[in-house]
Amino acid sequence: MKITTIMTVVMVGLLTGCATNSDHLPLTKRIVGEEAVSSGPEEVSVQFLGVGGFLMRYQDVSVLTGPSFSNPGFLGFPPAPYQPISPDEARIDKLMPDASDASMMLIGHAHYDHLLDVPHVMNNQAKNARVYGSKTMKHTIVSEVSADRIEIVNGKAATAGAHPGEWLYDDENKVRVMAIESEHSPHFMGIKFLQGTYNEDLPALPWDAHAWLEGQTYAWLVDFLNDDGRPVYRVHFQDAACNASMGIPPQLNDGKRVDLSLQTVGAYQEVDDYPEALVEIMQPRVSVLGHWEDFFGNNPEGPHKPVMFADIDAYIERLELAQPDDATWIMPEPLAVMNFPVKDL
Repeated sequence: MKITTIMTVVMVGLLTGCATNSDHLPLTKRIVGEEAVSSGPEEVSVQFLGVGGFLMRYQDVSVLTGPSFSNPGFLGFPPAPYQPISPDEARIDKLMPDASDASMMLIGHAHYDHLLDVPHVMNNQAKNARVYGSKTMKHTIVSEVSADRIEIVNGKAATAGAHPGEWLYDDENKVRVMAIESEHSPHFMGIKFLQGTYNEDLPALPWDAHAWLEGQTYAWLVDFLNDDGRPVYRVHFQDAACNASMGIPPQLNDGKRVDLSLQTVGAYQEVDDYPEALVEIMQPRVSVLGHWEDFFGNNPEGPHKPVMFADIDAYIERLELAQPDDATWIMPEPLAVMNFPVKDL
């Protein structure tokens, strides 16, 4: 099919409302003014920060994944070249919770909907965090974020769920993370947009969406640690749907179960076995559905529209069939807070 025909199909979808309202979805609602605060030594709090963004807090340490509040609007999908985009700093400052206790920010891939808001957050709400991701991620944002706060994980990641990668610790050894080589699903009808890498630092942030290149995509394993260095709560995070051979945690032989799976609904229909293969392999206690909301010109404060072309009801059905009997799932609206108990291995 010619690309012009594809664009016509997509534009028709946009104009006829492929992104419907979310009234029928069982959303965990935001409580205005609530932030992720670990209320005790045996609880982890997680706040959804839009698209693939989460703030995870255990006791006095927190970990971020790339917040996404700006959600620039476009004339079409994919965004046409030469349409300038920039972070909505006023919206970020209004909505982004304080994350001064965050030691790490994890980036799965470098598309604008995961990275555009990161420099402003790093320099304002998360001033003590380092950001971890691909070489392309570093080259994309280093004009705005000091290089000594950017950690490249190429060559340190687990490979295809088979060979463990390098554990990376925060300065106080309260949390550790491991990158896992993953991939990004196609966006529409088997076509993937915004592919590519950067091999040198950019002089400024990319000014249009097409210049925010994917780079190497990673999933992440996050362990919150007790005073003895033992993992007490384990999180698996993906900000892009992928095939089952990628993004799966390696065999660690420590007996620790995945407590929380942070998943992505967007474009899941472009791969064959997401999320069920992921859930069947990891057996997480809880699945949280992220990246479910439309991020084109959408205000995170609502009203909320589901991401285009993804049948969320079918996603939930597939997830429920795959998850273990003792597991549950949550789909939060942006800025909603979820609290989870810390359990034994």
